[in-house]
Amino acid sequence: MIKPIISLTLGAVLLLGGCSSYKMEIQQGNYISREELAMVKPGMSAAQVQETLGTPLLVDDFHKNRWDYVFYLKAPDGSVQRSSVTVFFQNGVVQNIRNDAAPVVVAPK
Repeated sequence: MIKPIISLTLGAVLLLGGCSSYKMEIQQGNYISREELAMVKPGMSAAQVQETLGTPLLVDDFHKNRWDYVFYLKAPDGSVQRSSVTVFFQNGVVQNIRNDAAPVVVAPK
């Protein structure tokens, strides 16, 4: 008598556990707004850039004069938004800034 009750209870718990429909947003990296990016100008020091944009996501050991700010957001509907900003330094000051023209948005499949 106890075995069927335990089996039914266990089966119900397993079936109900798969019914969750909550999906969370997954965000990685640094979101850089246009206003923040407009504040970074050639000639700024690395410390000023870090104060304005925050710590870069990627600093390559082989290219110390390049900071990459990458942003990735996966929404619950499956769409993906990606963007990146790269700051190049020469002699400790900003030489060039490369920005994606617009964030890449990939629609869900």
